[in-house]
This record gives sequence, C-alpha cells and structure tokens, in this order.
Amino acid sequence: MRIPKFKNYNVFQSHYYYNILDSGKGTFPSIISAEENNSVLGFILINIQNYFSSKLKYIASRSIISGGPLFGGNSDVLSFLLENYNKIYGRKVLYTQIRNIFSNDNYDSIYEKYSFEKIDHLNYVIDLSEGIDKIWHSVYPKRKNEIRKGLKEGIKVNEIIYVSDMIVAYNILERIYKKAKLPLPEYGFFKNALEIQCPKKIFRVIGGYHDSILVGVMFLLCFEGRVYNWYAAANPEYYKKYPNDVITWQSIVWSYENGFKYFDFGGAGNPAKEYGVREFKRKFGGTEVNYGRYECIHKPFAMKLAKTGFKLWQKLN
Repeated sequence: MRIPKFKNYNVFQSHYYYNILDSGKGTFPSIISAEENNSVLGFILINIQNYFSSKLKYIASRSIISGGPLFGGNSDVLSFLLENYNKIYGRKVLYTQIRNIFSNDNYDSIYEKYSFEKIDHLNYVIDLSEGIDKIWHSVYPKRKNEIRKGLKEGIKVNEIIYVSDMIVAYNILERIYKKAKLPLPEYGFFKNALEIQCPKKIFRVIGGYHDSILVGVMFLLCFEGRVYNWYAAANPEYYKKYPNDVITWQSIVWSYENGFKYFDFGGAGNPAKEYGVREFKRKFGGTEVNYGRYECIHKPFAMKLAKTGFKLWQKLN
C-alpha cells in the first residue's frame, strides 16, 4: 500500500511515536485512515490515555491527537476521517483534543460540523535559519542576563549520559509534576522512547549540570527538520542558578548546530489564562503563533464527574 509523505508530517503522527505509545502504560495508540485504490489519502494517529485505574475507564479515558489529522489538504478526506472517528471513538472516550502544531484555520468549519470547538492555544517557534546571532539578538534582555548568570554560576549543558543519567532525568521531571499535581507517564515510557528510536536519534535529552550533578533537563523530539520541546524541568533547589534559562538557550543552540530548521517550544497555553511558563518561553524571542486546539466532549455528564474526580485526585496526591 502506498503511503504518501503528507504536508505537515510530524513526529506525533509517525510510526516512531506510535511505537512509544504502544509500549507505555496508560497510553493506547490507534490509527484510522482513509484509503482509495490501494493508496492512503489521510490518517489520524490517536493516543487514548488513561493514567488511572482501568476500572475508571468510563470517566478517565481521553483521546489526544497531536499534530493531526493528516489529509493532504483534501476537505472530503478530513470529513471522512472525522465522521468515522466520532462513530468509532466517540463512545470510548470522555473527550477528544486535537492539538494543532500547524495552522488549520481553513478547515475550522469542517471541524465545527463534527462537533469540534476551536480553542485558542499559543505557541512560540524559532526559525533557526536566521542564524544564532540574530536569534540571540531577539532574546529579551532580562532572559539574556539570566542565561549569563546561570553560566557564571557554573551551569554546564550537554546531552546527558543516557546509561547513568536517564533515571535521574526522569526523577527531576517526576518531582515537578508531583508538585504541580499533574499526571506523568511512567519512567518506562521515556526509556522506550530512547530504546526504539531509529539511528536518526529522534529522542534526545539535554541536561544542565552543576558540579557534575544533573540539575535540569529538556526532553527533545527531533524529526523532519524540527525540534520539539517535549518535556522540561529543573531541580527547584538550583533555581537560583538559572538552569532552565541556560538549558533552554543551549537546546536552541544545539538544534541550530545540528542542522534543524525550527525549534518548537511545544505550547504556551490559552491566552485568556495566566500561565507563567508562557512568559518564560516568550522571552526567548520566537514567533508567537495561535494554531489553537479542537475539542469535542463526547460524554458531557461523565466529563463533569471526571473533573470532580480529578480535583479529588489532586487533593490526595
């Protein structure tokens, strides 16, 4: 069967990402496709998530579709995919969220037809072809000073030593997610991301060290000329040494030096809501985009129960 290379093909709609999801706990990948004359006209890689008990599947499963659907700009194919998606998956999950990483504004009416509401969601993207000197010039003065302070404090940035530092890197992430009371995939999810990648080294981890101690990390997905900031965190005990500032800047430099075209900050939240992370990302001078998200609530009553249950889970954890 012939599968064309679709415009906006991305890591979240790739066989690599499917394999990561398929090997993780709490993630259940699936694919729906549109085919004609033995050719694929479009497809959606679906990530059904349930990080809680399987007994709570009815009120704990959601579908996240990052970077898709892919449909070659054919409105009829998109309609076919969304119609059949709702028929098959609308009964299986509370809600579906399509996380755009490229503009889909021309197709808003089609998404609306199939009960998907457009929600604003910002992001920042750096065009690495501008050159590192011009990119540095665009960084806000305060952020530059914090990068300089971090370097002066002795933060050194390199790819981590994967054999010994991978679990440490995860522990840093886990600590921050627990503090924020947000679910995080288990360690095996990220370990699998490292182990199943092809020789192109799609999954990379940039680490910030202080006196040879790993104090901060950025997990990157590197695919088709684009580097995605997937997960990032630092040890709060070292915040005064500015590891996040230095690691982020050096990850941008690393992306430029390794020949990538874009550095994608991976989302900056809804502009109507305060979000400290957005301010942090904004001050690295990338282009602000609002590709938004499409969201469909399939089970409104169960959704209310789930929100109440999630707040209870946050109080207990």
